Order: sequence, then structure tokens, then C-alpha cells
Amino acid sequence: MADIRRSGGLWPHWRAGRLLRVGFAVQSCILTGLCVAGALAASAKDHTLLMSGRNVGLLQHPTIWAFFGLQLALPLSIKRSLTHLFENRERIDRMAGAKDAYIKQIVQPIRQFLRLHSTPGRVIGALAYGAGLAAFVWNTYQNQLPGVIVPWDFWDSSNHLWGFWFTRVYKLYLFCWLLPYISLVHVAILMAVLKAVRQARLLGTVELQPFAADGVGGLGFIPPLVSSPVIVTLLLSTIAVAAAIAVHRALDVTPTMGLAILLGSALGAYIVPIVFLRRDIVELKRTTLEMLWTLQENQYAQIAHGAGADPTAFARANEALEYFDKVRRRVDGIPNYPHISRIFKTLGIAITPSLISTGLSLYDHLTPVLPHFLRKP
Repeated sequence: MADIRRSGGLWPHWRAGRLLRVGFAVQSCILTGLCVAGALAASAKDHTLLMSGRNVGLLQHPTIWAFFGLQLALPLSIKRSLTHLFENRERIDRMAGAKDAYIKQIVQPIRQFLRLHSTPGRVIGALAYGAGLAAFVWNTYQNQLPGVIVPWDFWDSSNHLWGFWFTRVYKLYLFCWLLPYISLVHVAILMAVLKAVRQARLLGTVELQPFAADGVGGLGFIPPLVSSPVIVTLLLSTIAVAAAIAVHRALDVTPTMGLAILLGSALGAYIVPIVFLRRDIVELKRTTLEMLWTLQENQYAQIAHGAGADPTAFARANEALEYFDKVRRRVDGIPNYPHISRIFKTLGIAITPSLISTGLSLYDHLTPVLPHFLRKP
């Protein structure tokens, strides 16, 4: 699926790789480095690297640096997902019971989705690019009103020519090209893989493996595809949201909206696909448990009808009972929601800085009135 990395929002990475003959990680570092250099140059030209008072210079506002972090980390995360998928191509073929399942059920649907040749691709594409455009328009509107929406100036407001126009170009690239395309790739991967699992279960070509080392019955290659990009986004985006709250020192529209979008998007990106996968896991567990009960019933029937002829039958039956109980416990122990504890731990880490920043903001507002409440009557 190399063509995925040379189209859409990842096209600049491919061009950088072709020109400089470097790998994908270096491509991401180069492009991010160029954007960082552009921001520093624009801010230096406007003399806004550091600004006095409550005004916010480039080096005083962590939000833009969080965007640079997302620009670097998310393409690498998606590249890892594609590599992980390729490494499990034989497992996918075995699961589907066909040698060409990886190509027909994974690669081709992903390509159609990203080229917007399928209805789900067009719908998700409209949502992703529409949300990016809305974010860009709102940011552009906000940056033209320093001192109005927020009561201070900042390095990329319309008061500073170079910073303003640099971030217009940069955020148009980030919000309307790169991030929507990465979202499309992520959704395309999940839809293709989850659909392949569903088809395999309905056809009976996939069986749960109670003693698989992945702890998910042999389906352990799927949860990282769901959770890894979500975790990366949460950990990096929380810096931007916490910084916005810290800079604004209040629950203004921008940080509040950012926090809501962050939490909602992350939870949705995990919950929607994992609920879809849960149904298949539950059904596979049910089928496996029914098979175990049938085998145990057959074992009992053999003992009931032939125990007198074989004195060792009861000993074998006891061993079989212990074995079946052990397998059932393993099946019951397979999580219906893989990686959910990891997601909630990450979510807790992600919202902590925002809660601290919000607490400090509330403290600033309450400090003038607290003495009145603490006075003795």
C-alpha cells in the first residue's frame, strides 16, 4: 500500500523522500522542521518571539508546538499501522480462508475508500475535510480580532503580518489537508479490517484461540490499529488544549471547544470500532463455549455408557473436566473491549493538564472574593 503514502496529505512526504532519498521518518522530521523554521522566521520578522505583558509570543504559546508535534507523530503512527497490517497479511489470509484475502478484503477497499469511490469514503471524507475547513475558518476569524475574542494580542494575529499569513498557510495545510487525510486512512484501515473479521466469522473461517499469546483470542493484531493513533492524538493534543486554557486563563470558547472536540473525537474513535469488534468477539466466545460444552457432554456420554468396561474412564473424565474448565476460563477472560484500560489511563493523563489549568484559572477568579467568605462574622 505504498501508494497511500504518496497521495493526499502525505504527498509532500513522498516528494521529500523522492528528492532527498530518505525514509518516511526522516521525511516527517524534515517537513516538520521546515514548518518550525518558517514559524520562527515569521515571528522573528514581526519581533514577536517574546511579547510583553499578557500578550503571547511564539515562544510563549505551546499550542503551535503541539501542532508541530501532531504533524510529526500522526503520520508516523499511521505508517506504523500500515506496516503492522502488512506484517499480519498471512494471518488475515488464514482468518478469511483465502490466499488473496489481504489484497481483496483489505488493500482494495482501503484504496477505494481513500479515492472516495465508495459511499462510506465520501461521507467520512466530507466530515473530515469539512471539520478541518471549519476549524481553519474559525481560527482565521479569531486571529483577526485580537483584543476582542481574547483580551490580548498574540504572535499570529492580524496585527503581525508575517506570523498571521504564515499560520494561514500552515493551518490550511494542517487542518484541511494532512489531518483529514490521516483520519481517512485510519478509518479506512479499521473499516476494512473489521469488515474482514465480520465476514470471516459469518463464514466460519475464523476460530477463537483461547491460549493465543495476544490475550485476545488470536485477534490481537486489531486493537493496536484502533488504539495507537487515538493514544498518540490524546497525548499530544492535550498539550494544545491545556496550553490554550493556561494562556486564556479562562474557559473561553477556543479552549472549551478544543477540550470537547479532543475528548469526543478520541472516545468516538475508540468506541465506534471497538463496539463493532466486540460483537464479533462475543459471538466467537459464545461459539467456542458451546463447542466446549458439546465436547464435555460427549465425554460424559462415553463414561456413562462404558465406565464399567474401563476402570480408568473416571480418571480420564476428571482430567477432561479440569481441562475444559481451564479452557472456559481462558475464553471468559478474553476482553470484550480490548485496550479499554489503556485508553482510559491515557484519557486520564490527557485531561489532567487541562483540569490543572482550569483549576488555576478558577483560583485566579476566586482569589479577589475568597477573603470576603473567610472573614469571621
